[in-house]
Amino acid sequence: MKLGSPVFIRIYKQSSTLELWVEKGPRYELFKTYGICKFAGGLGPKMYEGDRQSPEGLYRVEWDDMIGPNPRWHRAMNINYPNAFDKMNGRSGSSILIHGKCSSTGCFAIQDVNVEEVYDAVRAALRGGQSHVPVLALPFRFAKYAPELDDTRKLNEFWSDLRRADLLFDRDRLPPMAYVCDNRYYFADRRGDKARHAVQLPGCKPLEKQRPAPRQDEASNASDNIKPVGIDQQPKPEAPAAMPTMPTLHKVSNENGQRGSHVLKAAISSKICPLKFPHCKQHASAHVRFAKLTIKAGAEKTER
Repeated sequence: MKLGSPVFIRIYKQSSTLELWVEKGPRYELFKTYGICKFAGGLGPKMYEGDRQSPEGLYRVEWDDMIGPNPRWHRAMNINYPNAFDKMNGRSGSSILIHGKCSSTGCFAIQDVNVEEVYDAVRAALRGGQSHVPVLALPFRFAKYAPELDDTRKLNEFWSDLRRADLLFDRDRLPPMAYVCDNRYYFADRRGDKARHAVQLPGCKPLEKQRPAPRQDEASNASDNIKPVGIDQQPKPEAPAAMPTMPTLHKVSNENGQRGSHVLKAAISSKICPLKFPHCKQHASAHVRFAKLTIKAGAEKTER
């Protein structure tokens, strides 16, 4: 794999696998498939804060979502749940990560040795100019699934839309362009010139506006040790203090004016005990404080 090439992540819950795809020429090629040690809940989308369910849909990792070496989850990447589609459909939640270790209340945990490799490939792609890394989280591999998706109409519609994204990528080896049309996903073909020009669809809005790639001076703050951990390589230890300084683009802020990504990184890299973990609620003391975010519209916790 050439470090710095654009990458794409596809997740399948049913098989507990995470695929890392790398752009090679006009298409993407599969670099490696990793086992997901733990995700929360079962098949189906995340609906609300604290439902202990991992999401399904198309998400993204941006430069400010990279959470460097830390004692809680080793390394982590925020996939920006909820996206525009989730918000339009009244879904709530926050801080859904791809991270190391093997525990989850909504995240996708892939163990430390795997997250090292995925993290470094994603960081190198963002440093190389990719504006964001798409993450397509799916319930199962649709090419091998029966047409009778589910006995509930809403879930049938939702999975039918995700099925199109999965099959388009299988066919074209290009991440499909995503829109929200009447509170539903619509995934557009990216073959030929469509890969360079957004398709204009009446009544539809792009799922997410693309943000600019990080400036060179911002990217240079990250560690230069970006080689992924291969089969014959061992991860090199990094000091926790080497956490890269990232720009902040999140809209949530706490009462001191700190943006959400900085608050999240501080919580993860400290000894703060999040309220979502039962043992934290049981052992509240002078030595344990709870991580909270205050959103401008009101107080909410950083629970998934």
